[in-house]
Amino acid sequence: MGRLDIKRMGLEIRLRRIQNGLTQTEFAAFLGVSQTHLSNAESGRVALSLKILIKIKNRFGCTLDEIVDPESYKKLMNKQNGFKKYELVRCDE
Repeated sequence: MGRLDIKRMGLEIRLRRIQNGLTQTEFAAFLGVSQTHLSNAESGRVALSLKILIKIKNRFGCTLDEIVDPESYKKLMNKQNGFKKYELVRCDE
């Protein structure tokens, strides 16, 4: 994973917030932070604490990976979905 890309993390939070029909003010109140702090986080100027990230993951019903490193998470899911599945059957002689 390397270093955290806080701009990408902020964008992911913003996208999920908008998809869930929440304003910055509403979501900031839910998280217990100021609207300005949330705006700075969504813009990638500041990182959010683990405590806040856990609140976000719980609110959106996702994993921390999906928020913190969405690109790697998507690559991992694509790899897992690319595996072929075989059904074991009994062969009678």
